[in-house]
Amino acid sequence: MSLEVTGDQVTAVAEADAAYLLPEFRGDEDEEPKDLAWLRQQGSAGWAKIEQEAATYLKDCLRLEADGKALPWTLEIPAFHKATPDFMSEGEPEELPMIDVVIRATLPAEARKLDAAWEEPFGVVLVATTGTGEAAEITPIVSGERATLAEREQPAAATMHPSTPSHGRWVGLGFIHILPEGVDHILFVLGLFLLVPKWKPLLQQTIVFTLAHSLSLAAASLGWVSFPATPVEVMIAASIAWVGLENLWKKELGKWRLGLVAAFGLIHGLGFAGVLAELLPADQPEKLPAALFGFNVGVELGQVAVLAIAFACFGWLDEKRFLPVKRGGSILIALAGLILIVERIGGIEIVSFL
Repeated sequence: MSLEVTGDQVTAVAEADAAYLLPEFRGDEDEEPKDLAWLRQQGSAGWAKIEQEAATYLKDCLRLEADGKALPWTLEIPAFHKATPDFMSEGEPEELPMIDVVIRATLPAEARKLDAAWEEPFGVVLVATTGTGEAAEITPIVSGERATLAEREQPAAATMHPSTPSHGRWVGLGFIHILPEGVDHILFVLGLFLLVPKWKPLLQQTIVFTLAHSLSLAAASLGWVSFPATPVEVMIAASIAWVGLENLWKKELGKWRLGLVAAFGLIHGLGFAGVLAELLPADQPEKLPAALFGFNVGVELGQVAVLAIAFACFGWLDEKRFLPVKRGGSILIALAGLILIVERIGGIEIVSFL
């Protein structure tokens, strides 16, 4: 969502998938993505329904506030009100049906701060961009959070300026990408735990992993390297399967493991790059260092949190009683990795929570 404040007028343009705005398609992982050809076929009646459902959906998810008080806003999808929408002739039929949803509000004259609260049922992150060019500020808002998007100084008629986003938001996004959303990364960290459940070697491995994925994440985000998403996701799944299988015959942590973890970290970093690319436009490289640092700190904290939970559940067991946990857990991790490989190669879903 790109937001602009001119005087007392607030205009926000949200880029949205037209199909996602319809409740029957929202949140269903088995539903095939709709395309531009689908949107063209809807006609005026279908477009009116999409606009109506967009208003309902966004009214439930987005709350604008002026100095803490609810700020009423209106919604319109301009393309639907043209005699011939631009998307009828522009874009390829197989492209996603992306449309601009325009939100407008009027600030009270005395208002000094504009906030946005975001609550989305399926955890979609709202990425708000305020200002333009080098002055643009990007604020990712995780579902359930709020953020200050613009402020103005006295007198009240002064121009509102974008609010600098908190670096803690990038930390939060990195953490959430591990816990609870990063099932594949959780499985990988648990695989490390099951081989040697001791804090010192585990922290060494997670730090090496974080440093490695930081390098590949930075390189991919800067456009220095580029790999297709599917092979990267398959390699991530393969790393999970390998760690699980290796635990079945390895009894001790060798020096080779750090090298292997570093290699896997490089691969996982390429997967993280896709997430960060969605949140941080590539045309603003000056915003990248803070985002990378915060995101990586969040990822490391997420990994430590996973380890803390694992220790709380099993760390108190002696070696004899821990052995069946190690074997059973490693088999499950290896099996999960193999299932993920099949799913990602075949583009199918075998287990819904993986």
